[in-house]
Amino acid sequence: MRFLKSGFKSFTRKNKGDIISIVRVKGVLKIAVAALCAATVISVGGVFAAEGTATVYPEDFERELTFSAPIKDYAVCGDTVAFAYNTSICILSYDESGERKRSEFIHESEIAMLDGDDEGNLYFRNSSGSTYLYSAKPTAVESHEFQSLTSSHVALSDSVFYTLERGDGTLDYWNDGTRNTVGDGFSIMKKYGGVIYAVKDNAVTSKPALYKIEGGAATELDLSYTDFKDADHIKSGDAATALKAENYQVKTAIINRGAYRTQIDPEQTGEYFKQIYTKKTEGDIPCLVLCESGNASLVATNEGCFITATADLTDYEYTPPANDWQINEAGIRAAYAVTSVGVYASPFMSTGTRIATLESGAEHYVTVTEKFTLDFLDKVFYRVTYTEDGKTVSGFVAADFLTPYNFAAEDKKPTEGGDEEFQYDTNVTSVILAVIIVGLVIIAILYLTLVSSKKDGKKTKKEKTSKKKPEDNSDN
Repeated sequence: MRFLKSGFKSFTRKNKGDIISIVRVKGVLKIAVAALCAATVISVGGVFAAEGTATVYPEDFERELTFSAPIKDYAVCGDTVAFAYNTSICILSYDESGERKRSEFIHESEIAMLDGDDEGNLYFRNSSGSTYLYSAKPTAVESHEFQSLTSSHVALSDSVFYTLERGDGTLDYWNDGTRNTVGDGFSIMKKYGGVIYAVKDNAVTSKPALYKIEGGAATELDLSYTDFKDADHIKSGDAATALKAENYQVKTAIINRGAYRTQIDPEQTGEYFKQIYTKKTEGDIPCLVLCESGNASLVATNEGCFITATADLTDYEYTPPANDWQINEAGIRAAYAVTSVGVYASPFMSTGTRIATLESGAEHYVTVTEKFTLDFLDKVFYRVTYTEDGKTVSGFVAADFLTPYNFAAEDKKPTEGGDEEFQYDTNVTSVILAVIIVGLVIIAILYLTLVSSKKDGKKTKKEKTSKKKPEDNSDN
């Protein structure tokens, strides 16, 4: 059975070598704020416990499912479980990234029963007796045959069945007349997909315990889920300053498999980081470490800028490539920007790492001191050094914006210090040679013009003399 027509989507994921059919909620439910207030969530390792302004990345984002009241009913389909309590329906399902998420639906009145059919539809009945097909906008239906909440007998076959005592909740497994006691404290025994399920200790705890019953054994289902709201409240600490630190040394690392990473907007480094999304890594991911802040590190990949726990990083040795920028006639690796471009403290272009602007033009040439490139990043940078307003600037510029500067337009190589007097001799010689060349070109043009005019004159005269006078044929 799959909850499909009511806004669920079925797909398959692999988990520890097993292929499991997953049913996930499509983005059609509107989660009411009241439901979130009604549900009590235990936050493990949340950032709200942190004091001060230091950056604290959560230890994990897994949460235990708890409710403020005992559940009234439940429905199971593969790895998706739905619970009814008070006026709410809580659904645990996996999204496309493989993370189990919690969603909530609030009805106008108390929900009394919950069930699903073989077609994947989810139904619920409220305390007034009205039955609805669950969807983004629940639709009233005439009827649905709900499974009993107080069933004392559920059969798998004629000779294999389970019985439940209502008094102490003793659950027994019967196989060809042989009884095996599974345990006590159970209630709400139901069957989905040929499997028996039951709730245990429902009335004495805020944490529902749902068990899968197979043979004479009961296995508690894992009802934990991930909640990434805490990633919206990670303080930036001293990250803004660390991202612009002078004398940055390139550092690379591996984000370990199974670690959480949160993509952030590096253009916004206010009191809190701005979360784009959070996910668990499916494998080891190489990255460029931009800086550390608190217990976290800001790293970069081709996907963008991320924050993750420093403890979840493994050092990855970085070998600087050879500085291949050409050496000009002055013996300097010099360059200038073809357009005004940002200079960055580290080889990552963002507002957070920008420390200066390099104006375009050869008059703003810089010295290239280091090359940066990595196999897992698609952009090449060069570290440049120059003096501006009496202050030395050192940072990274993307290679695409730089071009070599070889002083080809000058006859004298530049000298350091600027104390020597300007020398005219070489420049005067250059000017004289230029004037001579221009003069020779003008003389050549005049000569060609005169020769052309002379030829045209001879041709005209020849044409005139070649004409004969007409004979006078008139009779005398």
